[in-house]
Amino acid sequence: MRRLLTRAPLRLVLVVPFVVQVAAAVGLTAWLSIRNGQQAVNQVTHQLRQETTARISYQIRNLLLTAQIVNNLSVETIRRESLDLSNIRSVEDLYWDYINAFETIQGLGLGNSSGHILAMFQRLEEGETRYVLEYSNAESEGKYISLQLNNQRQVARSSTIDRAVDARERPWYKAAVAAEGLVWTEVYTSVSAMEGHSLAINVAQPVYGSDGQIQGVASVILNLGQISQLLDAIAFSPSGQIYIVEASGNLVGSSDGNNPVVVDGEGINRLPAVESESALIRASAVYLNTTLEGGFGSVNGPLQLNFKLDGERQFLQITPIQVDGLRWFVVVVAPESDFMEQIYANTRNTIWLCLGAFALATGVSIVTARQITNPLLQLNQAAKDIARGNLDRGKNRVGAISPHTREVGELADSFSQMTEQLQSSFGQLRNLNAELANSESRLKQFLDALPVGASVYDATGQMTYLNQVGKRLLGICDIPNTGVEQLAEIFQVYRAGTQVPYPVAEMPIARSLRDETTYIDDVELHRGDRVIPLEVWGAPIVDEQGEVIFAIAAFQDISDRKQVEAQLIHNALHDALTQLPNRSLLMNRLELAIQRAQQFDTYQFAVLFLDLDQFKIINDSLGHLVGDQLLVHLAHRLQALVRPLDLAARLGGDEFMILLDAIDNVQVAIQIAERILAEFEGTTLVDGHTIFVTTSIGIVWGTSAYTEASDLLRDADIALYRAKAQGRARYEVFNADMHIQAVKRMTLEQDLRSALDQQEFALHYQPIVDLNSRQVLGFEALVRWQHPVRGFVSPADFIPVAEETGLILPISRWVLEAACAQLATWQQQFPAAQNLRVSVNLSGKDLLQTTLVETIQQTLAQTQLSATALTLEITESMLVNDVETTIERLRQLRELGISISIDDFGTGYSSLSYLYNLPANYLKIDQSFVGNMQLGDKNYKIVQAVVALSDQLQLAAIAEGIETEQQMQWLKALNCELGQGYRLSRPLTPAAATTLLASGLTLPLG
Repeated sequence: MRRLLTRAPLRLVLVVPFVVQVAAAVGLTAWLSIRNGQQAVNQVTHQLRQETTARISYQIRNLLLTAQIVNNLSVETIRRESLDLSNIRSVEDLYWDYINAFETIQGLGLGNSSGHILAMFQRLEEGETRYVLEYSNAESEGKYISLQLNNQRQVARSSTIDRAVDARERPWYKAAVAAEGLVWTEVYTSVSAMEGHSLAINVAQPVYGSDGQIQGVASVILNLGQISQLLDAIAFSPSGQIYIVEASGNLVGSSDGNNPVVVDGEGINRLPAVESESALIRASAVYLNTTLEGGFGSVNGPLQLNFKLDGERQFLQITPIQVDGLRWFVVVVAPESDFMEQIYANTRNTIWLCLGAFALATGVSIVTARQITNPLLQLNQAAKDIARGNLDRGKNRVGAISPHTREVGELADSFSQMTEQLQSSFGQLRNLNAELANSESRLKQFLDALPVGASVYDATGQMTYLNQVGKRLLGICDIPNTGVEQLAEIFQVYRAGTQVPYPVAEMPIARSLRDETTYIDDVELHRGDRVIPLEVWGAPIVDEQGEVIFAIAAFQDISDRKQVEAQLIHNALHDALTQLPNRSLLMNRLELAIQRAQQFDTYQFAVLFLDLDQFKIINDSLGHLVGDQLLVHLAHRLQALVRPLDLAARLGGDEFMILLDAIDNVQVAIQIAERILAEFEGTTLVDGHTIFVTTSIGIVWGTSAYTEASDLLRDADIALYRAKAQGRARYEVFNADMHIQAVKRMTLEQDLRSALDQQEFALHYQPIVDLNSRQVLGFEALVRWQHPVRGFVSPADFIPVAEETGLILPISRWVLEAACAQLATWQQQFPAAQNLRVSVNLSGKDLLQTTLVETIQQTLAQTQLSATALTLEITESMLVNDVETTIERLRQLRELGISISIDDFGTGYSSLSYLYNLPANYLKIDQSFVGNMQLGDKNYKIVQAVVALSDQLQLAAIAEGIETEQQMQWLKALNCELGQGYRLSRPLTPAAATTLLASGLTLPLG
């Protein structure tokens, strides 16, 4: 072959290899395109099958668990509210609420131990939802009553079946009684005039009385037709199919749009997957039945398979779903052509492009070869003439070369000049050697003066020079007689942060000897106990031919810079005040924990959300500096309570979060929470101040169900909110009910925003009475909310929400205007009511409004009510927020003639010095003391002390919550002159209060 190449023409040698390479590249490109496409399809379909199956499994589980939760809620509500199941219609209101709250529930049923039955359904008719109530009980007189209801729960249509229905004979009733607990029924066909034939399933659970005897069975009906709709909505592949089957092979739902119910004459049967109208579903079901020993029921985990249909490969995955005894299987199947079509098209286009490039390249190579070889052939002939001594003929040939081959002409000139230059070159070489020696001396002086280490290596990798700084850094006096291969071992060079020796091939010197210019800063030098981080530069030194003859390296100690970088990283991931990890680091750790929980079934974790109780009061009363010192102190205590692998972070303000990593169960998290609560008990000394501080904790158990860190924070916040609502200084573990309550609270807030516009608020008036004469001296205006759907909503439920959202301001304004207008009306109607007062409660946000005084003046002017007839009530806890401004604002109101009353006295944190300076007229003793007092006990003494304090401050004391005659006699004995409570009078509607005033201002005895 070598001899053949030496004899071949130059033009052929240039063209043929180039053409062969291009042809090989075209073929290789086409082959790689198809092979890589198939590999990509395998990977994509594997991932897509897993993700699609996981998504379906999650949605199906959620659908089934929703039905279970609704059934549990109905059972628990029946137990908690002690509903009488002998009257089967006692649950009608409850079922109406549930069927409107949960869209996926088709209906709910209840049968009692007497065989009475009640069921409520929702169905789609002409694009609108209709409701059906059916029952058979004692009042139906042996008949089955069916009522069609509209959205307002009004009867739109009714019908009667002249036969009784015994609930005890229903399959779901029998199944629940036999199971003695929650149970899923068999899938059955449901027939509806509005919705046709479909599949349904019941989840049922017995209801036991306090005596342990069964009272009845509650059932939730789930329409399985929505499963087919769910599967049809999932975008998987253009012609793929998704279906769900039971172990028997019967279809539960599929994405092909066909009903899994077969109606044959008067017979209604389930449709097996092997008889599906979809060829792909039918073929995959047959394949699974023949491949799996034991059929579908033998599948215990996700299983991916491939089979062929009409010669084409089909991708298939089957995954079991199991929820409380209910076991289904999700099957995802798609043809390979859905994914390969675009790849085949791309491959065809690539081949055509490559063939075009091949033809063009071949033509260009032939032209180029001709331009290269023609001048060379002429120059070769001229060289032969010169070698024979025929210089003139050779020069003539060189002169005949085309002008565009200038390089060849220069080569010919070089022949004639070469001899004359040889002798001159020898002399110049001697001079250059002398200059080189001087240059080397100056270079060594320069390198020794550098503030960084510098070393030089010859082409074999042998170190030939090392400056003084480099010797000090490496800890040596003499240059070692070794090559590059032994450097890492001799000088103990490691990758930064590890005990792994730095690979010799990646070191700058080795790479510079390969003609590379490099820089690294991930290397460390170990000298005894000291670790020196280095940054190293490497560069090659080449000769005139471009060959590497030396390599030079520069290196320096970057310990200071690394410390600064580490500090910057620390600052970016830690809180500046407490030095705890911040939100960024916490979110990274939470994302990692979620990933591990999804990858490993045995991995579990928990999140604790902490918020200090009443921390704002500490900040406002003692200052932010003391508050910051307290946060630092508490942060250190939290850090000491967790393990090294856990994470205690500060989110901001007084909020902290703890990630408990790799724990066995939620009880571990509860124990940590109890330790934290115990640690926070007692007082803390900060900057000379003794501070009592508690914390509330929300706990979330981390499971693989979580996919986003923000969801963990949301649920932890919900649990924390529950702990706060339950009285603070406690923990709560998140559960699904809390999420439901949070949604309800959000709904309450939304309803509250429209309540004023919808005129859903009303005022009730509770008389304030002289305890000795029983004469009515005034009324306290109490706001009530009558919701059109919820009914009466307690102020304890909506007032805190109104205060948090700022809606308390328009509500307070409305209460003030309505109360003043009502009292003005009474004063016009009844001459004896001229001296009556009306008391209106102000919120903390009201007191912060700079326009408060002006607003009250405008209200009094509009209602034509005297300022002396108005009393404003504020709670004691409001006094800790900007005390001076509060006192000044109340003093302005007093100057108008308005009276001030301190409400709930004794439950807050106010100082007696503030109380002394407060322009108040009344002290209201909180009902918690009045309602619980017994002669001589602690509550009795508190009431006695408040009455005595009011006398000392020349304030009138008003006792709240008087419920018994004995309490009233004790209060009179303590010289408490005024009071209000159910013993005297309940809060009255405006009409009832008007009736009272019409009969006189004295309450009757009794």
